[in-house]
Amino acid sequence: MLVQSIPAGPLDVVGDVHGEWAALQELLALLGYSKDGTHPAGRRLLFLGDLVDRGPDSLAVFRFVERLVRLEHGYCILGNHELNLLLEKSREGNEWFYGNAQQLREGGLIPQVLATAEDRAWITERLLTFPLVVEQPGFRAVHACWEPSAVDRLRHFEGNALQAFRAGRAPVMEAIRQAGAEMGTVEADILRQNVNPVTVLTSGMEERAEEPFWAGGQKRKVRRVKWWNNYVSATTVVFGHYWRALSEDDRPVKRGPYLFSGVDPMAPLGPHQNAWCVDYSVGYRHVERARGAGSGMSTALAALRFPERKLVFT
Repeated sequence: MLVQSIPAGPLDVVGDVHGEWAALQELLALLGYSKDGTHPAGRRLLFLGDLVDRGPDSLAVFRFVERLVRLEHGYCILGNHELNLLLEKSREGNEWFYGNAQQLREGGLIPQVLATAEDRAWITERLLTFPLVVEQPGFRAVHACWEPSAVDRLRHFEGNALQAFRAGRAPVMEAIRQAGAEMGTVEADILRQNVNPVTVLTSGMEERAEEPFWAGGQKRKVRRVKWWNNYVSATTVVFGHYWRALSEDDRPVKRGPYLFSGVDPMAPLGPHQNAWCVDYSVGYRHVERARGAGSGMSTALAALRFPERKLVFT
């Protein structure tokens, strides 16, 4: 099931790991987990996706989480980086998956463990078993955006995330046709993002940007929507994806509009203060490391303890 119900019980919800295996091991130790991912108090780990890409050892992170899920000791949902692997999309940061080294734009290689053909086949097979949403009484988790109509469309879908993505293509094309939008325009790009429920849940809703900006090496005319400002449900929702910073002054150079300006970096979001973004930009740590930041790194890997609603960082 793409929308997975899990038993009630305490959780530790881990944000985007992005191949930072050492940081994950340190975080799990702080949370009181054994090396095999079990907890003496019966707590369970829940990973919000984006396990891979950019960091030094995506394979170790994925192997650990896959085993945890397979043995039913924890849970993991798909992020947009895992979806890209399923779609065979080459993106900056996922060179490791194709057996290639990642190179910084300013020069220099990122030390990474590279996948083999056998690794790629196994990872793809296992990703097809992962859900897009996890729920338990009073709690829900999604990688990027909780959009009720998108969740409802996938709740009873019989198939995997790749099949759901492909099934979402026809409604996208129909929406573009009905809007009279030309392919390649901003209007068509927004519909392509916002109509397919899989892209909504894994990378969020988008809208036209007031001013174009550079991000990911290209000029962008659409920006991400701060959907949590309109989240009125009483159910706690936890998500990652959005490059939150421990300090706004130290936020990573992730170009484009920063969505948390003026907000306490430790605070929950939304009208009822029950929406938690736990992506604290550890996906930028490989760049910090390559530039010699060392102990001065401004990024963090975070977990939210639920129901305690306590953040833990490393």
